[in-house]
Amino acid sequence: MDARALAALAANPGCRRRALLDGAGVDKGALAQALGAPANFGQSQFAHQRGNSFEARVKADGGADLVRLLHERLRDGSEPPGPGAVATPDLTAPGPQGRTARTALALREATAAGRWALLDHPMVSLDVAGSPAFLEPDAVVVHPDGSWTVIEIKSFPMVDGSADPAKVGAAARQSAVYTLALERVASMVGEPEEGGGDTAAAVEAVDAAETASAAMTAEAAGAAETAGQTAPADAAAPAGTKEAAASADPAETAAQEGSVTPAEAAPVRARARVRHQVLLVCPKDFSNLPTAELVDVRKQLAVTRRQLDRLTRIEEIAAALPEGTTFDLRLTDDGRSPTRPVDELTAAVDAVDAAYAPECLSTCELAAHCRTRSRAAGQVEALGRGVRGELGGLTTVDAVLTAAMNGPADEAPTGDPAVDALRRAAALRAEALASRPEAVACR
Repeated sequence: MDARALAALAANPGCRRRALLDGAGVDKGALAQALGAPANFGQSQFAHQRGNSFEARVKADGGADLVRLLHERLRDGSEPPGPGAVATPDLTAPGPQGRTARTALALREATAAGRWALLDHPMVSLDVAGSPAFLEPDAVVVHPDGSWTVIEIKSFPMVDGSADPAKVGAAARQSAVYTLALERVASMVGEPEEGGGDTAAAVEAVDAAETASAAMTAEAAGAAETAGQTAPADAAAPAGTKEAAASADPAETAAQEGSVTPAEAAPVRARARVRHQVLLVCPKDFSNLPTAELVDVRKQLAVTRRQLDRLTRIEEIAAALPEGTTFDLRLTDDGRSPTRPVDELTAAVDAVDAAYAPECLSTCELAAHCRTRSRAAGQVEALGRGVRGELGGLTTVDAVLTAAMNGPADEAPTGDPAVDALRRAAALRAEALASRPEAVACR
């Protein structure tokens, strides 16, 4: 799973189908193609190449321009980084576990050094529904004060300091996943600075006054801002990661595997913290010149943490499947054409419950298949989450129509707000049609 998939999964935590397929590493695009419902979204090859070219330009000169952009947007009165002041540690290591351990060591050393550092494509891990996910941010900058900033580089343009809100929102949700994973590393590097308001626990305590969801997150993190206290960094770790942090420190793992010496893996009591603002870097006014803005991801961070905590563990989903369930496409020797019958594949996919919503069409490769099945079953989810929430216990279109047409609106209330509202709507519709006999009633 990557950060994009995790952000989409966190936005729809009730979908067991996506959780299982992503956790098992199933190619949902190939699966959708074999089911006859290919996805109609994705990035073109040209856009991908343009994005890689833009990212290479942004990170040229050892990332000095990138750090300069960050310093300019911070406007905190600190000294700008001078020539050669930005360290770029080597993060090369074998395998994702090795790269994760090397990243943790590089962050620890850079924090202890108290200087600017740029980590190009670091790797961090996050426990998701009992399965480890390895994530690769575009970059992470370590500040001289020990704080860390996630850098997200996108190829969509930023015109006059603003960009497409939908794309910015998607980038913020993706960056929130990176921030959540970095918090685990920060909790192992050392305790945050007392009174530092950028920690996730503290900012969620502030959000508690605004929304009930953030209040639940702040309570779970043990925040006590009203008493002038700051929650420890590991209090904000997602479910299952505290134990992993206590028993599987990436630095210790790397030392055991021989990639670093025990002396290099020695713990450093540094005051590390992850900033709640990420730097979004985009092309300026359709050019290839970079510009950047800080994006606050506190709300996305709170939502992502809460939703990931609610995800059903993958082994529980797998245990409920019929014996022998598999999503193998049985590809030909050339690895291109699936040979498994569509009926068998459809039965395997339908064995896992899905939670379809129209929003899935822009984030999940299986959305077209799930939409077809949802419409065939007459589920109201196909009309949107808002409609589903308004209809209460009425879960099918047939049930909705029966409730609306089963009695006149002037009858005594049934006690079900959804049914009463439907009957009033049906009466108003009938009255409107009666006033215009020439109108053709829609069906």
